[in-house]
Amino acid sequence: ALGYDSAYVLAEAIKRAATTEPAALRDAIAGTKDFDGVTGKFTLDANRNAIKSAAILQIKGGKFTFLETIAP
Repeated sequence: ALGYDSAYVLAEAIKRAATTEPAALRDAIAGTKDFDGVTGKFTLDANRNAIKSAAILQIKGGKFTFLETIAP
């Protein structure tokens, strides 16, 4: 799922930049805001780190149970 989101962010950046020139792609990727991906909605910061919520799960009785969602 993370690979799919990464490929989609790159494809969208190519569309927005209208080029595959590295510096333009870097800037377009860094400009990704509120991307609605398979892994949830996220924004990339200036260093291209994903800012997104995280689900915290616990293994109880051999099964995953949801504990909470932590927002950035």
